Amino acid sequence: MKILQGFLTFMGALAVLAIVALIFGYVMALLTPDIRSNMRPVALSSEAVDSLNNKLGDLKKETAAANSAKIQKDIQITITEEEVNSIIVMTLAEGTLPLKEMLVNFNDGYLLSYNAWNFPGLPVKTAVMGSIDIENGKPKFIIRDFSLGKLSVPDNLDRGAQDLINVLIKMNAPMEELNFELKDVTINEGQLKLAGTTRVSK
Repeated sequence: MKILQGFLTFMGALAVLAIVALIFGYVMALLTPDIRSNMRPVALSSEAVDSLNNKLGDLKKETAAANSAKIQKDIQITITEEEVNSIIVMTLAEGTLPLKEMLVNFNDGYLLSYNAWNFPGLPVKTAVMGSIDIENGKPKFIIRDFSLGKLSVPDNLDRGAQDLINVLIKMNAPMEELNFELKDVTINEGQLKLAGTTRVSK
């Protein structure tokens, strides 16, 4: 009987510890990730939104002209923090995404993204540090660090998040529509620079 009582006491203690860990984890997930303190504020403007839309429009016209002439042409586009964050804030204002806040920084060779989510009953905050690689002429996002609140996410969850992000990139990136093959990606001084060539349609 004492062995049974001891076993039940032990299991009860484990259950209490598990509950405490879950509560602690939940509270920690609601806190702001440490990465956020290393990020700089970015000025926002409607002019930056127009600038990015114009750049993408010009890129589409340029690639279409090269494709129509059946010539391979070098293409470059530079996107700034101001343009990206202005587009993000405009999109968030529409209320179509489960996000309250998002901030992106382009640093030397990598980018930082802070996100305050608005899931019902679970207003967690996440931060991602990553870089952009090239795979078969298309952008591929590589996660270097992923935080859920004050918690550091295990590597296997990092890979899962990375796979999801890359699926979203493939769904939304205009590479196929533009017949554009990415050759080089540079991230520095608040800018993301993409360079590549148009594909010649047969």
